[in-house]
Amino acid sequence: MADKLRPNMVISLAIMPIAIRVPGGKLKVVKGANKKSPPLKKNFPTDAMHSWWLISVLAIGVLFDVDATQNCPHHQKATLYEDNPSGYLYKLPTYAEQPAVASSARFNHRLTGGYKRLGYDTQKNDCRSIGGLKSQCRPAKDCAIWYDDVRTIPGNTCVLANGIGHGICCPDLPINRGDAASLFETSRPCKKGVKLDARFERIEQGWVNEAYRAGRLFMESMMESERRLAENEITVRRNSSRYMHSTIFFQSKENSVKIGNSSLYAVFAAQQLVKRYRVKAEQAACILNRYHVKEAGIYNECPFYPECNQEMVTSPYRTITGVCNNVHPPGSVPWGVPNTRYQRALAPEYADGVWEPRRAKNGDQLPPPRLLSLSLIRDVYVPSESDTTWVMQFGQFVDHDMLETAESKLGDGSAVPCCTDGGDFLSEENLSHGKCIPITIPEDDPFYSRFGQRCMEFARSAPACRENGRLGYVDQMNQNTHFLDLSAVYGSDEQLARDLRTFKNGALNVTRVKGKGKHCIMDLPPPDDVGPEISTCALSKAVSGIDPPPEVRCFKAGDNRINVTPYMVASQTVIARQHNRIAEQLAAMNAHWDDERVFQESRRISVAQWQHIVYNEYVPVLCGREKMQQLGLLPLRYGFSTDYDARVNPSILNEFAAAAFRYGHSLVPGKQSLINQEGVNEKDLLLRQHFFKTQEAYPPGNIDKLLIAMATIPGQTVDNVFTEEVTNHLFEEEGKGFGMDLVSLNIQRGRDQGLPGYNEYRLLCGLPRAKHFSDLLDVLSPEIVEKFELLYANVDDIDLYIAGISERPAPGALVGPTFQCIIADQFARLKRGDRYFYDLAGQAGSFTEDQLNEIRKTSYARLICDNSHVQSTQPLIFKSISDANPIVDCNCLASIPRMSLLPWKEVDSTSWNIGQDGVKWFPDCDYVGYEIAYVENLGEAEKCARKCIDTVGCNAFRANGSWCTLKAIPKWLQRTRLTGGICGLLPEKFF
Repeated sequence: MADKLRPNMVISLAIMPIAIRVPGGKLKVVKGANKKSPPLKKNFPTDAMHSWWLISVLAIGVLFDVDATQNCPHHQKATLYEDNPSGYLYKLPTYAEQPAVASSARFNHRLTGGYKRLGYDTQKNDCRSIGGLKSQCRPAKDCAIWYDDVRTIPGNTCVLANGIGHGICCPDLPINRGDAASLFETSRPCKKGVKLDARFERIEQGWVNEAYRAGRLFMESMMESERRLAENEITVRRNSSRYMHSTIFFQSKENSVKIGNSSLYAVFAAQQLVKRYRVKAEQAACILNRYHVKEAGIYNECPFYPECNQEMVTSPYRTITGVCNNVHPPGSVPWGVPNTRYQRALAPEYADGVWEPRRAKNGDQLPPPRLLSLSLIRDVYVPSESDTTWVMQFGQFVDHDMLETAESKLGDGSAVPCCTDGGDFLSEENLSHGKCIPITIPEDDPFYSRFGQRCMEFARSAPACRENGRLGYVDQMNQNTHFLDLSAVYGSDEQLARDLRTFKNGALNVTRVKGKGKHCIMDLPPPDDVGPEISTCALSKAVSGIDPPPEVRCFKAGDNRINVTPYMVASQTVIARQHNRIAEQLAAMNAHWDDERVFQESRRISVAQWQHIVYNEYVPVLCGREKMQQLGLLPLRYGFSTDYDARVNPSILNEFAAAAFRYGHSLVPGKQSLINQEGVNEKDLLLRQHFFKTQEAYPPGNIDKLLIAMATIPGQTVDNVFTEEVTNHLFEEEGKGFGMDLVSLNIQRGRDQGLPGYNEYRLLCGLPRAKHFSDLLDVLSPEIVEKFELLYANVDDIDLYIAGISERPAPGALVGPTFQCIIADQFARLKRGDRYFYDLAGQAGSFTEDQLNEIRKTSYARLICDNSHVQSTQPLIFKSISDANPIVDCNCLASIPRMSLLPWKEVDSTSWNIGQDGVKWFPDCDYVGYEIAYVENLGEAEKCARKCIDTVGCNAFRANGSWCTLKAIPKWLQRTRLTGGICGLLPEKFF
């Protein structure tokens, strides 16, 4: 009995240490969650050990009632996407959506209201109503939107698929209410209500040209300042915290460095014009927008984009760069492509209206970011009641998919030094290049003062090219594609994308790692043999206890930040493996496809699965069901959407990139763990020692242990609580004892990028403008408000980031109402502004209905199960283990459905036999009758039947009681008697 225990049973007994019997008859101590419980002694008497064993077995027996609801036997793992793996055909039915009576129109989607809702083969039909809504037993992935509503309601678990598989009772999805009018009206060059002095009407083009010449002189002075830094050997030292942050984390590409530096000509010209004519900050954008950079002779190196020809527009595959996703007029800058600007929900508030960081309303400097961090941020453990660590990690992956802000660099592309190597301030002369706004560390800082640090490095974000070619305020540049397109895996430029491919059978490059014992060969990402961090990713002997293994390399992926932590490596590895598994199956299924076709189809499917997981599982946790419904973000359960709007710019909002989506920094744990299949925590990795260290990914089984840890360890809440691993030790250089402060960097980044104060975003998001600090009590705690009043001179001075992470969560959401509003708006843009979004109808990249229905079976739990040696997990992996979300076997396809690739199989349509009502099958798949006795080789018959019938789900009969059922077959053909306990195959004589 003990040999058959699943990890959830062990974890459920976390109230005390217990001894369980493992294969081989040995007793093993499993640590419980109660850290105060003493460990069992090595010389524990045998009789006493047997007593412990008996108590443990009895205790486990109590848990069987809870665990029995999923009742999926443990099987040998099947080949990915094999439609009916050998031995599974009748023992383990896959989850299949069956037509049923249409639900109330109230819950049908407006575009698919006439489509019959999905039925589920269940043992339990007495699901309770949820909030007055009729509920139905479904796999957990179909209840992700409702999970927090149903998880605490007794009796809302159920059994799926002939008594096999755990399900949840939940209602149908509500109707999406969103339309394009729900989105922010993004900022315009000239704010409404801005009054201009009459004298500005007399600014002639010649004066603009003069301002440009003054700006050019400033540019020359900047370059001279950079040369002086080099001559004086003032550089960023390799392996320092600043080096890790700038050169490795902010790994600016050559094109972005050129664009950023060339854009400074226009920036300095605009600053000179504003200064010369004493233009007020709020007037600057209106005045500057009148003048074109070319008319002033200003050098402006903007990227070139090809015209969208017919082939590009009609291609079913999105381009690597995102070009022609939104068809752009010739000569214009397309939306969402790399090295283009972030758009804004609100116009920036630069102190000079162009680029100088925001100041307080009284004109003084705002409170130093480090002072705010020290005063407002705590480090205490506040675990989430319902979320896992995967929420943090998946959010980081999504972030790296959509954005990578370009940082200002020196002319040669190297990092800009903003402080001395000893942590003091550089002279004004050495900072005259204007690319730094270093952070002041208080003299009495309780942490940094121990190391003599007064200056924290901070280089400014690089300016983007002005898309309209006119003078104006600075917008920042995104180096990645702005879409949810897995650019973190595939890359955002053509050269990198090519480097990541094998050009054989559509596969991505990998590192082959040979396993031992039960761990077979399992791929890791390919090594980065040319990047700046090539030699830095192995642990030192002082940390690991062993000499650095020579085979350890930094990994190469579509985004260089794959190496930032072991959790990040593990999460990206899963998706890279997923691509290769799909490619392998497609290549075998369609032997006539060449490498390019297999690669593009595999990428297309992987991106669709990614988008489905984001909107079905992740965004509901982050923003809540009601907000998703309001903006039309709820995923469809069936049918297609027509949400694409060519007028919606999908580009990332500056507020999203520089503040709101940094909510996840509050969730970062101080340690990353390796937990094995039995639920035992084998090792904790202190974060400061593992930034950009990949060594822990190499030992066989460690990727699995990292994946299990993220699904097992509770996440944290979004608040003003941060681990000191990121507030004092971010990117710490070994032996130094200190690193950088992420909270300070985030606050400074908001000011650097011109974000208005928190009060402006309250108003934007439907909260009343605060006139007094006490008005903030509607969403902030009295303790936070009191500290804000001490730190800020005016309620309008409060920074968006520090207030946003301090808000109480909005109903049903992980974040507060201000961040919820910004984040939801961004995900609405990513959905409506993406012509290749996965569920769209009538687009070049649209899937067939059968293909789309298979994609909707995807869950993140399934991807982890299929691309690792993880044997069991909870179906909703962002949610903690519970009665409603228990650990189930990865092979329980009813609880964790697996999509089939059969809808992607191409065949010669002229070779089909066609029966009544259009059912088609191959001539060489004809069998006599449905009685198994007539078939000489059942195995071959099953194989043939699975592959040769041209209707998804009609590849074999499925046992249901005493009947055999076929999906989508004419009613008079849907049933035939069960013969000898085994269903028959589709026979010629049915027609």
